[in-house]
Amino acid sequence: MLRSFAMNKKSNLKNKKKYNNPKGRRRKKRKSWAFFKAFFVTLFFTGIFICGGIVYYGWTIIQNAPPIEPKSIYEKLEVSSQIYDDKGRLFDEIYYDENRKIIKYEQIPDNLKNAFIAVEDKTFWEHKGFNFRRIFGAIYDALNGGRIGGTSTISQQLARNIFLPESKEDRTIERKLTEMYYAFEIENELSKEEILTAYLNTIYLGYNCYGIDTASRKYFSTEVGELSLEQCAALAALPQAPGEYALLVGDEGEKTVELSKGLYVNDLSEDRRNMVLDLMAEQDMVTQEEADAAKKPAAEFINPGKESAFAQSAFKDYLISRVITDLAAEYELTDEQAESMVYTKGLRIYSTLDTQAQGVITREFKDGENFPDAAGDADVEAAMVICENATGQVKAMVGGRSGKGQMLFNRATSPRQPGSSIKPVSVYAPALQKSLEYAAKGKKFPFVKTGYEKQGKKGYGDYITASSKVVDEKMVVKGEVWPLNFSRSYSGKKTLRTALQLSLNTCAVKLLTQVSIEYSMEMMHKFGVTTVIDDYEEAYNDINLAALGLGAMTEGVTPLDMSLAYATFPNGGVRYSPVCYTRVEDSDGNIILEGKTEETRVLDEGVAWIMTDLLRSVVSEGIAGDAKIEGEMPGGKTGTTNDNYDIWFDGFTPNCSASLWIGTDENITMYAESSKAAALWSRIMSQVEIARGGQYKAMPANVVKKKGEYYTRGTEPKEKKKSDKKKKDDESAGAETGE
Repeated sequence: MLRSFAMNKKSNLKNKKKYNNPKGRRRKKRKSWAFFKAFFVTLFFTGIFICGGIVYYGWTIIQNAPPIEPKSIYEKLEVSSQIYDDKGRLFDEIYYDENRKIIKYEQIPDNLKNAFIAVEDKTFWEHKGFNFRRIFGAIYDALNGGRIGGTSTISQQLARNIFLPESKEDRTIERKLTEMYYAFEIENELSKEEILTAYLNTIYLGYNCYGIDTASRKYFSTEVGELSLEQCAALAALPQAPGEYALLVGDEGEKTVELSKGLYVNDLSEDRRNMVLDLMAEQDMVTQEEADAAKKPAAEFINPGKESAFAQSAFKDYLISRVITDLAAEYELTDEQAESMVYTKGLRIYSTLDTQAQGVITREFKDGENFPDAAGDADVEAAMVICENATGQVKAMVGGRSGKGQMLFNRATSPRQPGSSIKPVSVYAPALQKSLEYAAKGKKFPFVKTGYEKQGKKGYGDYITASSKVVDEKMVVKGEVWPLNFSRSYSGKKTLRTALQLSLNTCAVKLLTQVSIEYSMEMMHKFGVTTVIDDYEEAYNDINLAALGLGAMTEGVTPLDMSLAYATFPNGGVRYSPVCYTRVEDSDGNIILEGKTEETRVLDEGVAWIMTDLLRSVVSEGIAGDAKIEGEMPGGKTGTTNDNYDIWFDGFTPNCSASLWIGTDENITMYAESSKAAALWSRIMSQVEIARGGQYKAMPANVVKKKGEYYTRGTEPKEKKKSDKKKKDDESAGAETGE
C-alpha cells in the first residue's frame, strides 16, 4: 500500500512539473493556433470552392439559357383579332386561348400603373430587373427546404410570362436564375415605360382576360383610360391568384353576388384590393382619403360587358373561314399559317354584318311560337341569310336555333331539299331568258312535243312569256302518273303567271321540258347554286326533271346560295358572289385584304324586271300571302318537300333578299306547310331596318306592256292579220251600215 501511495505521489509531482513548465504551455498554444489556422484556411477555401461552385452553376445556367430578343415581345404574344360590323363597331373577338388586345403606354391611366407598381414592385423605377434582398432571402428559404416565391419584380414577371411560359410555374433556383438573367436583358434593351406597358398587356387577370384592355371591357364595360381608382385597384389585386380572384365567375361561392343566371360577381379579392389602395396611399400615389373612398364592394363597380350575341353565330364562323381562305391565297400561305394569323396576330376584320338584322333573326329564332312541331317532339331547326341586293354583302346569317360554341354545324351553308322554291331559278327565269335570246336572233322558240301530256306545243304562243298558256293536266312520265300537285288535282288551262302563283308542279315540269334540262342546268350555275350536281358519271345527279323542276335535288341548296340567287331578280339580272368583309387590316392598320365580289350577268334586265313582278304577285295574289309586309311589296316563293321535311321561303324587298329554311336535322315530318316559313320570313324582314324602304328598279326600255301583261320586246304576242275574205266581209258590212 505504502509503495502504491509513493508511486502515485511521484506521478502527481511529475504531472505538476509538466503543467507548470512554460515550455509545455507554449507547445500547447502552438498546437491550438495551428489547429485554428488550419480550420479557418480550410473553411476559407471551402467557402471559395462553394461560392465558386455556385457561381459556376449560375454561369452554366445562364450560358445554357436560350437567347432572347426583348424587342420582339409582342411578336411572341397571341393577340386577339377584332371583328367590326358594317358600321365600324367592334362586336366580337377571335383568339385561341388568350383574349388580348395591345394598348399603348399613353392610354394607361396613372392610377392603374401605380396600383400594379405599389403591390407588385414598389422599387420598379429604380432597380435593374431584380431585387437582391428579396432574391437571396428566397434562395435561403429554398435551401432550408422552402420554395422560391414572392420575389419577382415586374421585369421578372414579364420575362417569365413571355420567355419561360412552359416553366413559369416551377419554383426552382434554376428557373429563378434564368428569369433574373432575362429580366436584366429586358432592362438593358427596353425602357421602364416599355416594360410596364408590355407587362400590363400580357398579365393574366382571370375570366379569360389577358391584359388590362380585355379585363377592362369584360369586367367593367369600359376603356382602360376611363377606369376608376377602385377598378384600377381591383385589377392590380388579381395577378396573385387570377383563377381564385377573378371578378366574375359562373358558380355561386363564398363571396359572390348574382348578376344574372349563371353569372356572379366574385369578391374574394376584397382584402387584397384594399391592401393595394393602402399601399398606394403609403407610397404617396393617392391620399389616404381617396384610398378609403375607393374601398367598395366589388358589386358596386362591376359592370360586365355583355357577351356578343353573335359569338356563337354562323356568320362569325363563315367570316373566319373566308378570311383564312383569302389570306392563304393572297400570300401563298398554308391554311394553318393563315389560321394562326387570324387567331393570334391582332387583325382588324371589318365585316359586312348588320348587327340589327342579325339580332332580329336571333331573337325570333328563340321564340318557339314561330316554329311548327315535329313528329316525336323532334327539335325543329332553322337557318336564314339576308344579303344586300346591290352588293352581294351578307348582312345576317344564323345557322341554327340551338347550340353554343364555335365552328358548329352551319345550316345556312349546308344544303337541304328546296322544293318549289327552286322553280323561279331553274324553270321560270330560264324560260323567259331563253325566249328573249331566240327573239333577239329573229327566231321563234323551238317548242317540242314530249309525249308526256296532251298539250304538246299548243298554247304557248311564239315564245314562253308571262301570258303563255300552260295546261295543268295529268302527265305520264316513264309509265307513271307524275308529277302530282300539292292538291292532288288538276285545274286546266293557266297562264305562266298563275301557274307560278299557285306553284303547280305539272306546269313547272312542262315548262322545263321546253326549256331543256341542259339550259336549266347552265342557268343554275349562273345563279350561283354551288351544290347542283351536273356530272352524268355520278350515280346520283341533278340532270333530271325531278331535281330541276320540283327541287328533288341530290344534295339540295343552301340558304346562302338561295338568298343571292333571288337577289338577282330585283338587282336587274346581275348576281354578286357573297362577300362578308370589306377589308382586313393588320395590327398596325395596314390593309392586307379587301373584300371582293364577282359580278355575273345572269338575266337580261328586262327578264329580271318581269320575274321580279311575277314573284311579287306570288305574295300579293298567290299562295305566299303570309309573306306580306305592311308598307312594302316583297316578292318570293315558298317551298315544301315531301312529308314536310323542309319548308322554305325565299324572297326579296328592293334592298335585300333573304332565304329562310325550317326543318329537322333527321328528316322528320313537321306539322306545318310552307306558309309557316312565309309568315316567319315576313315577321323578321318587317323588323329588319335595311330591308325596309327603297324602290325597285324602273321598268327597262326593253319591257312592253300589252293587255295587262309584261313582255320583253320581241316576245310580245303579235296582232293577228285578218284574212282577205274577212276583210271583204268587213268592207261589205261597212257599206251596208254606212260606216
